Amino acid sequence: MLFRGKVSAEADKGVNDMISRQKLVIPTYEMDEAEKAPVFYDVRNHQGTRGNIYPIPMTDTFKNVKTDREYDAIRLENEFIRVTVLPQLGGRIYEGYDKKADYHFVYKNNVIKPALIGLCGAWISGGIEFNWPQHHRPTTFMPVDSWIEKGEDGSETAWMGEYEPLFGMKGMVGVTIWPGKAYVTVKTRLYNPTNAMQTFHWWANLAVHANQDYQLQFPPDVDYITYHYKDAVSPFPVVRGEFARADFGEGTDITWFKNIPSPASFFILNSDYNFMGGYDHGRKRGTVHVADHHVSVGKKFFTWGSREFGDVWHSNLTDEDGAYLEIMTGCYTDNQPDFSFMAPDETKTFEQTWYALSDMPGLKNAGKDGAVGFVHEGRSLEVCFNVTAIHENARMKVVLKGETLVEEVSLEPGKPVLRTFEVPEDMEEKEVSAFLYDEDGKELISYTCRAPFFENREKPVPHKPAREPKEIGSQEELYLEGLHLEQYRHVTLRAQDYYMEALHRDPGDSRCNNAMGLLMMRRGNCREALRFMERAVKRCMLRNPNPRDGEYCFNYAWALEENGQEEEAVRYYRKAAWNYGYKGAGLKQAAKLSVRRGDTGAARDCVREALTVNGESPELFFLQAFLLRKEGRTQEAEAVTGRMLRIDPMAYGSLGENWFLQGESGLERLQAVLGKRRTAWLVLMASYLELGAWEEVLKLGEKAPSNPMVYYDCAYAAAGLGKEEDAAAFLKKAGADPGDYCFPYTDMDKRVLEYAYSRGLDGGRSAYYLGCLYYGRDNREEGMRYWEEAVSREDGLYQAHRCLALALLEVCRDKTGARREMEKAFALKRASSAGENSSPSPDGRYLLELMEIRKQCGVPVRNLLELLEEYPDLVYKREDLYHQQLVLYNEAGMPEKAAEFLKNRIFNPYEGGEGILVKAHILAYIQLGRRALREGKNKDAIAFLEKALEYPENYHEGRGVMAREAAVYYHMAKALEADGRGEEALAWYEKAAAYQTGRLDESDFYTACALRRLGKEREAAILYRQMLEGADALLEKEDRLPYFGGFVSNLPGEHDVRKANHMKAHPAKFYAYTGLGRKEEAEREKELAAYWGAELAWLSIIEEDGGNLGYEGI
Repeated sequence: MLFRGKVSAEADKGVNDMISRQKLVIPTYEMDEAEKAPVFYDVRNHQGTRGNIYPIPMTDTFKNVKTDREYDAIRLENEFIRVTVLPQLGGRIYEGYDKKADYHFVYKNNVIKPALIGLCGAWISGGIEFNWPQHHRPTTFMPVDSWIEKGEDGSETAWMGEYEPLFGMKGMVGVTIWPGKAYVTVKTRLYNPTNAMQTFHWWANLAVHANQDYQLQFPPDVDYITYHYKDAVSPFPVVRGEFARADFGEGTDITWFKNIPSPASFFILNSDYNFMGGYDHGRKRGTVHVADHHVSVGKKFFTWGSREFGDVWHSNLTDEDGAYLEIMTGCYTDNQPDFSFMAPDETKTFEQTWYALSDMPGLKNAGKDGAVGFVHEGRSLEVCFNVTAIHENARMKVVLKGETLVEEVSLEPGKPVLRTFEVPEDMEEKEVSAFLYDEDGKELISYTCRAPFFENREKPVPHKPAREPKEIGSQEELYLEGLHLEQYRHVTLRAQDYYMEALHRDPGDSRCNNAMGLLMMRRGNCREALRFMERAVKRCMLRNPNPRDGEYCFNYAWALEENGQEEEAVRYYRKAAWNYGYKGAGLKQAAKLSVRRGDTGAARDCVREALTVNGESPELFFLQAFLLRKEGRTQEAEAVTGRMLRIDPMAYGSLGENWFLQGESGLERLQAVLGKRRTAWLVLMASYLELGAWEEVLKLGEKAPSNPMVYYDCAYAAAGLGKEEDAAAFLKKAGADPGDYCFPYTDMDKRVLEYAYSRGLDGGRSAYYLGCLYYGRDNREEGMRYWEEAVSREDGLYQAHRCLALALLEVCRDKTGARREMEKAFALKRASSAGENSSPSPDGRYLLELMEIRKQCGVPVRNLLELLEEYPDLVYKREDLYHQQLVLYNEAGMPEKAAEFLKNRIFNPYEGGEGILVKAHILAYIQLGRRALREGKNKDAIAFLEKALEYPENYHEGRGVMAREAAVYYHMAKALEADGRGEEALAWYEKAAAYQTGRLDESDFYTACALRRLGKEREAAILYRQMLEGADALLEKEDRLPYFGGFVSNLPGEHDVRKANHMKAHPAKFYAYTGLGRKEEAEREKELAAYWGAELAWLSIIEEDGGNLGYEGI
């Protein structure tokens, strides 16, 4: 890659050449602009957790055009390594190259080629991605704050961070190198500035170049692994049978990339070692990660698999850089999903280190200073030491079966020491120990055998699904089950059901009242929250006024504050501070309220005392500097701000104070960090709004990028100063803004918008934004109420009509109302897009949503096709629309159009959605084959069915181990039979009969049909009856999905659990009854399938086949 452009001003200010800001040109497959409209998901499954994304925009449409694009990059380089980071793409490490080993120890992808893998759509492979607060990181494809810094120890650090939008927490990483060191260390700092106990996980996602010679290197004490959600457990390293959705047969060593056939994730279950790595035996190079195993408990690897399916996914993500493997390390987490808690005002810090290995095939241990390994084969033992700095007079000690061998050695990065020893044939690896010491006798690295972790412990078992609330006997278990579901962000089950069952049994239960109060606060329902919090405090003070834990008092104070009872809130915040765990947070909030009420002396005392608990709290330092500046003690304020910026150089509040203290130079630094990111500026403005610092808010508003929420904040501030005319002007300006990417979400957003709503000067905009805020925070009814008010206040507010339509469909199941509102939204949006020189054209998402709602209202397939055919450009642009047109062609009995449509576009599947396009492809070619067969064109039929088994390159999808192809095999056998090729037909029947079953779909039906053709009536009958049993099980618990399941679809109206179960169950029962010859029951199930919205093409085909099988039933 070429670097060009001058070094930034930051790099010029005394920072040496080890670090610099530069421009990096990378060929990039461009994404289209992010979705301007808010997207709300409820039970979407993403990486095992709830995949709601509001208030972040979705980026999921592709341009499929490659261009050279210039990125702002930060390069760190010393004599041993070169590291490049990209603040524009989530702050990932883009490159890690070891000069001495001539090895990219971090996978370098020479193109930016997004795929739909991230929580919010676009995601890229390669480098080291920092995933938090969940996986894949919501803002992984978005710019972050950045700053570069020189340390007193000669280190150079590229700081990158953000206030993540979903929960309002702050995360930052300092990517650091030192002179004379061959490793890169990432110093992570996480902070919770909110009043809510939050949950998070942290996975550093390292990609490495993989090939047939690549082997994973888990620590030697790892003896058990698990899968996502710990729903399966297996001994390690040899896995037998089915695991991670793949079949490993009689036993497979899964440490080798070449041995894993399909996408798979493997997580360890505990280790007492601090490392994890991987090694390329062909290149004799590898990568190792080092971190404290008490914090970095998670060790995982992921692969797309080493077969066709994986090959295609690798090509979807890069042009020429080949396969990769993800070596992932979790801090405060050991699984996905697995989340830890972070209390209000809590800071967590930790470090992770990566470096290259040379000649280290048998890695046994690694630390920051070096690594050791050995390979034992017969009478030969080869020992290797690697180091991360030059050591000319080191000492190596190897102990073999009690005999000690010592040698002085010279080592440096990229030049390891290797020694081969002849050992007794009966020597075991546990009898080998190895040590390396530096010139002063300090141990650099050592290895002594440890027992496998679970050798003397109880063996792990798979995680069990949650029971239904009424099945749980104890109050405590109900609370803990609800807490678990909330903590892990379960896709379909809700903690509220468990808490409320407990409160039904004991209305005063403090734990569940507190938990329900917090849920209500998260939803913005502060009045209801206060009721629950009051009960919690009352119960915990049942015997005396001094509870052991301050949490309930803190949460009660928060609810009081949000309900306007500030004096009482201060009292309970101060009471919460009696407990050490809530001392910092309680005093911080009491200080803010004291500032608002004009009692700066009390505020100052609270801040001083709070800093004794959390001496690195960005908010406390901000408060202290703010108070000192207001008192005119500017030198002290500058000292406080300077201290915080040394801890966190991107602390927004301190940067704001730095501007107000330093003037223009402070503003330059503030703008350099925040850039043009709307969320960043709004976070800072909210910090001052909380204090009633109206003048500062207005000054920030002058510098912030244009956004309706900036205008609303300024209106609120102007009103606080009594400048009502200015406030009105800001409100009118907010009402005139188109509102693109305006997704309010925070408590301060709510407060400000409620003020704007009460003034009524912005049309229906504040009502619309409040609707988005409440709906996005799971307060569906309140969101709908505001949207209804929005459309009554302002004609032409298509955004509110759209949101109301989706809510009526998904919350109220009111299809008629949903269609009425969506038709309005579509027409208004279409009209609004007409300019002077253009004809009206709707938005692609609006078209998709209108088509889906019409479809669910029973509009005939032909009419739906007419709608889509009216807008060919929009359909082509959006893959989800294009796919829906494909489905409609199949449903309409127009497979020739579907087949043609399939050829005319480059497709970009989303992770978890593989197979959806192939299903349409198979159905189209089976219909064409059946038509040819009916016309006596047997050879044409065979050709069509051969096409059904091909995966064209433009699909960007490979054949997976879970492909559903039994229907094709069966029809191929029929076509060959008709062509007089009976022996070949028999082989295809046998192939169909041996196909995997259990998905309750048409593939299962045709497997049973093939069994019957082979005379295996009993086996066919068993399969049909298993389909009936499986379908009945879905209907028995129609309001629940499988515990580890959820929806991957992004289409409106398809996240209804009850509907999904019926859409799957009734076609399955129809297939089974048809196969069994029970025609009346089959007809009833077909009607029910149609009622619930199932696609009917397969039902029609199977109904036709069922009548032509020549059997009376089984």
